[in-house]
Amino acid sequence: MVEKILFVIFAVLTIIGGLGTVTRRNIVHGLLFLVFTFLNVAAIFFLSQAYFLAVVQILVYAGAIMVLFVFVIMFLNLRTFQQQEQTHRRQRWVALGLAVLVLVEFVAIFAGMTFTSARAGFSPDMVEQSGGFTRVFAWSLFERTLLPLEVASAVLLVAMVGAILLVKKEKGGDVATQAWDPEEAPPANVRDEEV
Repeated sequence: MVEKILFVIFAVLTIIGGLGTVTRRNIVHGLLFLVFTFLNVAAIFFLSQAYFLAVVQILVYAGAIMVLFVFVIMFLNLRTFQQQEQTHRRQRWVALGLAVLVLVEFVAIFAGMTFTSARAGFSPDMVEQSGGFTRVFAWSLFERTLLPLEVASAVLLVAMVGAILLVKKEKGGDVATQAWDPEEAPPANVRDEEV
């Protein structure tokens, strides 16, 4: 009974964190909400006795991926980015069309889904005979769901390359540094600009 109550609490906190991530105008606040969401998902894995997934969730997502996001945010000039128009008029309609398409896809998959046990037919005795939870999880991951795993890794690779290109574009090119006389103060607009 206590586990069910904790599961509901962490699930509600995860949904609140996800909504906070996509509704914050300040990118840093959205990033903090995302870390909060990742930690709650790890707590749900822990309650489900998926200890390996809980540790991976904290190490990979709340750790490594968030460090990548923080570096991208640090390298981008957020003040200039917020002042610019974020989308073109045609992009908004394309984004709306894609959102509807993804929603229809989720509804179609959810309607045709059959709910089975999270253990996928493995009893605790079978798990112990197979070598433990981590071995069974690895077998299920690489035998049954290899294609989604590879697609997810390709998407993450594209995101990392895009982040690197954004940073390189910001830092490269015709940007010239200015040397100031120690006795002369730089103009106010230069002091306020983020580097």
